[in-house]
Amino acid sequence: MTDSSAGTMADASIDALVHIKSAYVDRSLAWYRSRTLWPRLAFRVVGTVVILLSLGIPFLVAFQETFNSWVLPGASFMIAALTALNTFFGWQKTWEKRISIQLTLEGLEAIWQTEIAAARAGAGPTKSFEQALKATQELIEKTRALTVGETEDFFANMRFPVVPVEPGAAKDAP
Repeated sequence: MTDSSAGTMADASIDALVHIKSAYVDRSLAWYRSRTLWPRLAFRVVGTVVILLSLGIPFLVAFQETFNSWVLPGASFMIAALTALNTFFGWQKTWEKRISIQLTLEGLEAIWQTEIAAARAGAGPTKSFEQALKATQELIEKTRALTVGETEDFFANMRFPVVPVEPGAAKDAP
């Protein structure tokens, strides 16, 4: 086999690794890119509404006679409900984790691309393929570790809200 045909086979093998990377890593990266916006918006919008309603309560109290009796309780309810939803869904933490993983994956992909470029320019088709294979396996393993870790953490922190029981209250009471 000539160096030219061996080089072509190595390029074809490296192209297969690029395809494998695209099928796994690019899909994960696209998932994170498409799912960072909504937790950020929810966190920012709900936070802003809670702040504005909280700041407005003193004014609502001052003008209580002007407003119907439902405005102040309604504002208080909205503050409590939005705060509870934010705590339950953890929009800030979700946003932070997803953007962090997205940026990490983008950095890992850039490193992988430089390693693939070096492998294509490397000496010897066998060594080039081994270098590209190692880089691709490391990228896939790091991607898997990031996504599995994020998923495990998500479910580990997911709890149904618990209503505290008053001391001395009967446990079997209806």
